[in-house]
Amino acid sequence: MRHEHAARVFAQRSKRLWIAVVQQAIDDAMGRASFAPGSPEEIESIQRQALRWIFQDRLPVANSFHSICDLLDIDPDRARERLRLHPAIRRGLARARRRRSGEGD
Repeated sequence: MRHEHAARVFAQRSKRLWIAVVQQAIDDAMGRASFAPGSPEEIESIQRQALRWIFQDRLPVANSFHSICDLLDIDPDRARERLRLHPAIRRGLARARRRRSGEGD
């Protein structure tokens, strides 16, 4: 019985940790990298990394957006659809597309 309780507590704590990871990635993807003390370029770089992790990472491998969503009982494709509706995410994705195509800002 004690082991079952310990396992439940561990699972709950693990879920809270992964929720925090996803929330930080969403904040970063919106360009709200509050921990970054640096320049707009640094914040943009963090935003690009977060957007890449959320939107280009489609494999259910360890620590991927997809696998963490599965762990949290969240449909990763539905989450991506919802995130694309946020204006800051749309701007970040458009900026990333322009950057890849060589247009710049």
